[in-house]
Amino acid sequence: MTSFRIAESSSANPSREDVLFPGVAGSLLGAAAADALGWITEFVRGKDHLQKLYKTDLVTEYRAWEKTSGGRFIAHVDRIEKGEYSDDTQLSLAVARSLLADGTVDVEHLAKAELPLWRDYARGAGSSVTAAAKGLARKNVRWNRNFYTYTHRGQQLDYRDAGGNGGAMRVGPIALANPGRPEAVSDGVWRSTVVTHGHPRAIFGGLLYGHALRLCLEGRGSLTREGFLEDLSAVIAQEQPPDDPEFQEWVTIWDRGSDQPFATASNLVRKEVLAELEYLKVLPTADDPIHEYMQRLGCFRPETKGSATATVLAALGVFLQAGRDVRNAIVRTVNQLGSDTDTIGAFVGGLCGALHSYDSIPHEWASELQDYDYFLRVATEISRIAAGEGIGGRALLPERTGELADLPDLLTSLRSDDLNLGERAYHPLFGPGWVNGIEPQPLRRKDGGKVVYARVQFDLGQSCKFKDLRIPRRSQSRPN
Repeated sequence: MTSFRIAESSSANPSREDVLFPGVAGSLLGAAAADALGWITEFVRGKDHLQKLYKTDLVTEYRAWEKTSGGRFIAHVDRIEKGEYSDDTQLSLAVARSLLADGTVDVEHLAKAELPLWRDYARGAGSSVTAAAKGLARKNVRWNRNFYTYTHRGQQLDYRDAGGNGGAMRVGPIALANPGRPEAVSDGVWRSTVVTHGHPRAIFGGLLYGHALRLCLEGRGSLTREGFLEDLSAVIAQEQPPDDPEFQEWVTIWDRGSDQPFATASNLVRKEVLAELEYLKVLPTADDPIHEYMQRLGCFRPETKGSATATVLAALGVFLQAGRDVRNAIVRTVNQLGSDTDTIGAFVGGLCGALHSYDSIPHEWASELQDYDYFLRVATEISRIAAGEGIGGRALLPERTGELADLPDLLTSLRSDDLNLGERAYHPLFGPGWVNGIEPQPLRRKDGGKVVYARVQFDLGQSCKFKDLRIPRRSQSRPN
């Protein structure tokens, strides 16, 4: 593993980039570390189950573990190594690569390059984001017209019902790139979120987390509970969709397919959020205020545990109650068994890291985190963007050169069983990389089938585990 190191500025008069970097790096590392820890406990049902699985009463460190995926009919096992992160962090990195030099979001790149290709290496992906990414892979679907349908817990749902935290979990880079620019944060969150989620809960959850993160980065050393919550309330009270033709079109389509106008639906969510922000000002002291507050929000109920507003508000509650001790805040969050531990943990880690800087992240978590060096590269470019000196997400992607033309295409080779351990391969987004793991695995089906996993370390610094699922086609018998 890479050793834990971040270079300090030796200048007596640090640049704005140098001033911002500790909070930006702290937020990215804190969120990713908490995601990796919380992913371990996300599917644990209770203390007895935790003890049975991992022989411990409290998860405080990374560990290798196995996750069964595919449901009843295509079950297979994804083996997760120590320090590996889930879709929360993957999608945050996708947004970071979609930033432009001025801190705005290149929503076309996010919608038509990042999200469709993410499906091949997604880990722990939610049903709504997966359905959205599948829709965006179609050439005729634009970012503001991705009104898909999907199935969740046996229910047929609509894009307008997608109020989970899959949008909020990825807005961190937008907030970190725009300290002192609240309008830019709002605009970026709206654009980034509606690509995949249409319910106002998803949007307001993203706005709440994005502005909370911005305030932490801006207020390092001077943030107060009262001022923090007052500023958040002021922002949420006035949020409206961006005033441009693309969003007017989006609202028109949204309203056409709903019994309730978007403005009415969003005002109901706004009132709920503002009421909870008022409650946070006087959050009672109890034996376990974090658990009790999460219960109040519905974080342990299957039907509401992934709500964007509920999970962000839960993270704010943890942050305000325990955020002075970053390790304790994250450990307490990821051990709230039965809740969306990885996402709430990532929110808490992002807020704490932005406020307390990178040196507040426990050494062992940072040093064993998947793709640590790439996070520093991302933090450097986001800090430059925030300081007005960056070039945007293209700094985090490979240069396209003619020398790469002869490398085999990674996805084509994987699907044709022509990908070999130790060879070089090329990905349309990440560029060249080394194949350092191939794992074929039979599906638990009577008619056979298999899944093939391929681990690839890309030259740019990110590593991914790709999956190719192969299910036998059923022969259709014809009547005589």
